[in-house]
Formats: sequence, C-alpha cells, structure tokens
Amino acid sequence: MLDGLIPAEALPRVIALVGVLALYNGVQCFVPRMRLTPRIYALSPGQVTPLMSRMMGTWTITSAMVRIYAAYNIHNAVAYQMAMWTYVFALLSFASEILVYRTAPLSSPGVFPAIIISTTLLAWMANSYSYYTAIE
Repeated sequence: MLDGLIPAEALPRVIALVGVLALYNGVQCFVPRMRLTPRIYALSPGQVTPLMSRMMGTWTITSAMVRIYAAYNIHNAVAYQMAMWTYVFALLSFASEILVYRTAPLSSPGVFPAIIISTTLLAWMANSYSYYTAIE
C-alpha cells in the first residue's frame, strides 16, 4: 500500500524520516503554544523572541525539504551533497550554541538527539556516498 511513498532502502528511509520530523519541528516554531525554541535555548531566554523562533522554523523547514528531496532522489549527487550539508550546518549550529555562545545546554529538548542524528547520518552518508551516487 505504501510502495513508492516510502523509499526502499534503509538510508533514504532514515533521511526521509528525519526530514519529516524536521518539518514538524519547523512548523511548531510558528505556533506559539507549540514552540520548543525557548526550551532549547534555556540558558538565554531573553534572546528567544517570536522572530528568532520563526527564523529557526524557516531554516528547519528548508533543511527538512532538502532532506526529503534527497531521500527520494538518493542517486542524485547534488541532492545527496545538499542533504549532507544540512547535517553539517545543524551540527555546527547546535555545537556553537552549546560551546561558544552557551545559550543551549546539552540537556535541552532536541539538542542531544540532533547532535547524535547529525553525526550518525553524516558518517553513514559519507560511507555510502559512492554506492548511491555512482548509480545515476
């Protein structure tokens, strides 16, 4: 029943799942009652504004769409590379907020999982790059 809606192989399935979860997270940045952003940046609550939350939502939705596109076009080297870059930027963003700006503790909701997911998918995608992109 879901044939064609869900990618066939494990890596594209995981990329699609992470993309859908990121899409949900991005949308929640626009809904005041659902905003997770103030909880993520709990060490600097004064810097968390509705504008900052919407900007984070826009970035997250953009990343989600790149990831979903790559999951369904896994053999396209450019889409594959763009998806990898979204994980690099997410990892650098969270790492800088934790280590440099000290606005987000590692225990904030979503921070530790985002770091683990970004690192794991970057390694998996780098290791699988030639397998997927050589087919096109």
